[in-house]
Amino acid sequence: MENNVHFDHAPFHHVYLKDRKTVELTGVKKIESFDSLEFLIETSLGFLNIIGNDLALARYDQEKGEVGIKGNIESMSYVSNKKKMVQKEKMLGKLLK
Repeated sequence: MENNVHFDHAPFHHVYLKDRKTVELTGVKKIESFDSLEFLIETSLGFLNIIGNDLALARYDQEKGEVGIKGNIESMSYVSNKKKMVQKEKMLGKLLK
């Protein structure tokens, strides 16, 4: 039985996590921000926040809406309201100072 992965184009969105070391995404509209600890990515189904360490952009095809990220992935979550997330980050930053 042949098991081919089929990448559909927008508005479809797929997340493929491999051994918590790499993640491949489709349906990516834009990379909002990223560093070695966190990626915030706008997808066709909302904002996706990826947290870890030693994170790096492995592949980005803007035309196809595909992204590959490598590193130690600790969590992935969808953010229903980007504005709320930014406010939480500012509040957390103030607490840690």
